Amino acid sequence: MVKITGKKGNWSLEVNGKPFYIKGVGVGKMAGLGGADYLKMAQELGANAVRTWGTDQGTQEYFDAAQKYDLMVDAGIWINYAKKDTEYTYIGDNEYKKKKTQEIMDYVIKFKGHPALLMWNIGNEALFFTKDEEERVALAKFLEETVQMVHKLDPNHPVIYTSADTTALPYIQQYVPSLDIFGMNIYGSVRISHTKWDKSGLNIPYCVTEYGPHGPWDVKKDQNGASLEESDQAKAAIYRNMTHEIMNFKGYDIGGFAFHLGETSQESFTWWNINQKLLKKASYWELYKIYTGSRQVNLPPRVVELKLSKTKNIAPGETIDITAEAVDIDSNPLDYSFSVSTAQEGILQYYVNEEVPAKFENVGAKFRMTAPAVKGLYRLYLFVNDGNGNAATANRSFKVE
Repeated sequence: MVKITGKKGNWSLEVNGKPFYIKGVGVGKMAGLGGADYLKMAQELGANAVRTWGTDQGTQEYFDAAQKYDLMVDAGIWINYAKKDTEYTYIGDNEYKKKKTQEIMDYVIKFKGHPALLMWNIGNEALFFTKDEEERVALAKFLEETVQMVHKLDPNHPVIYTSADTTALPYIQQYVPSLDIFGMNIYGSVRISHTKWDKSGLNIPYCVTEYGPHGPWDVKKDQNGASLEESDQAKAAIYRNMTHEIMNFKGYDIGGFAFHLGETSQESFTWWNINQKLLKKASYWELYKIYTGSRQVNLPPRVVELKLSKTKNIAPGETIDITAEAVDIDSNPLDYSFSVSTAQEGILQYYVNEEVPAKFENVGAKFRMTAPAVKGLYRLYLFVNDGNGNAATANRSFKVE
């Protein structure tokens, strides 16, 4: 049984009568494309909980594996944001609402007795991406109906809705009084978000359901109009600082989920992931130190430089020189590898970008790339492996025209 106890300032999530503060990480897909076991990596990280986003992710296999690794699951149930002139509307009786209600009922009934279940996470930023006000109100009312239904089906687990930062606060306050926990995806200051939540007077605890580096909406663009991804070290500092901020508000919040452990290719192959497949990046180790209280034996390398001789007006198949340099504080020999992907941004999917064929060769201390044959905007990635389970990454955009 999982429940909220206490009052504002000393709220606590209890699992089978024992306090449970979430030291979490988002793991949408439990297995990597190459077979990596990301729930095992979550356990090694020191996490005690993982988050999914949809019923397609939180499968029987996922729940069973989480239980094996002593991880609790914030079980995501995706609800689409509403958009006029599409099937996704919450106004009146319609087939989408009926279908979604049945899906939620079936999912709750199937997994409500699983020992790894922590809570039901119904919706992720759906109110934010719904731009029509009438639809927002209708969606919020649908959410209230859904929360009440889940409470009846399963009175032993709380229900959370995830907001884009604090944007859903007025809708939750007015239309969703049955909600147990307010979720916030925060890519900025936890302190600022906490203050807004606190001033709202919403009398339920919050959970930081996603947090991590700055998104493409907050960073500068390069000469090709692509968002400039922060360095591994800059990201690691953000994860460290935000995790401490979350823990400082314990009693108001019930913990948080760092985003992301796995292979999501939103924005880029490396933007959100604290790992590079089975290899661990600086952000992974910052979380590890906080979650376990221990330090890693071997530090990851650091990329010092990644440059292309041309980044635009590149002809299909043209040869481009690459300058790449990394350092390793432990003096490990470093292995350099490269890949190219598409460069789409800001799409609500798990896998957005895909690898594109490109040829690479060593030329002395430098490297050479044969550009893709198809015109378009791409990202070139540098992956540095220290041979001890760690990686450093960097990328630059280039345009074949």
